[in-house]
Amino acid sequence: MDTYEHAGVTVAYEQSGNGPGVLFLHNGGTSHTIWRNQTAALSDRYRTVAVDLPGFGASPRPAAGIDLDGYVEVVSALVRDVMTAPIVIVGNCMGSNIATAVAARERDAVAGLVLVNPLTEATFAAGGIGVLHTMKRWAPWPASVVRGVARKVVPPRIVAELTLRMQLGADGVEQGLHHDADLIACNRRRDQLPALVDVLDDMDAYAALDHKAAADLGVPVCTIYGARNRILSTRVGRDLGRRLGSASEEVLGGCGHLPMLEQPALVTREIEQFLAEHLPAAGPAEPVSPRGGAE
Repeated sequence: MDTYEHAGVTVAYEQSGNGPGVLFLHNGGTSHTIWRNQTAALSDRYRTVAVDLPGFGASPRPAAGIDLDGYVEVVSALVRDVMTAPIVIVGNCMGSNIATAVAARERDAVAGLVLVNPLTEATFAAGGIGVLHTMKRWAPWPASVVRGVARKVVPPRIVAELTLRMQLGADGVEQGLHHDADLIACNRRRDQLPALVDVLDDMDAYAALDHKAAADLGVPVCTIYGARNRILSTRVGRDLGRRLGSASEEVLGGCGHLPMLEQPALVTREIEQFLAEHLPAAGPAEPVSPRGGAE
């Protein structure tokens, strides 16, 4: 992997291919490897750059932690210094939120956004583990203790597998993705839980996207959701997508929080169709045979 440093923050990224740029941002708890099927499919026509956000994958967590503004700052700098405009940004969960903020900051560089399971305060609070955020309001002391302990824990393998299984829909479980070596390694990194607690502590900043509309982004948007997402509320996410003016929406049945791995062909097809309209590349696209169905 290559590395990039900005203002003392280092990010690792994997790049492949040539052509118009597509930047991939993962969710909290994983790494650039969740996009392996999409980058493999696109790199014959596009230059793909898949980032490990600080604190995840091969990117170290800054000693003082990092908030949403910090993520946006370093990704925006990477867009300016490493990529050639125009680009499309594809994000999952927190990566989607970061993508919208980068697009607002780098208006001349970003041609469009593909938002998969976008994380906001509203989508998280209404999801299956939203209590991890809301308990800070009604039980601040226990919440502080739990978060403090989490910062010091490295999950054993069995906990990592159970955590991954909770994130998956039926398709992901059937494929055994909760046993995936790359995903388990992400969940067992020492920086992993501290970085996730950083996100929880900064959830008010992620709420800014709850109040934005299409005019605030100024770029075309495509949204993709896992119908069986236990982490975020798909219902609230779809409301968000409508406010952001999503021109294309796909809800994938059988998928949870990682549809790019659970139904890779369908997610790749959606991204390819969006790129064909907003970031065309030379050469014909290979036909994609979808696997599974949508709800």
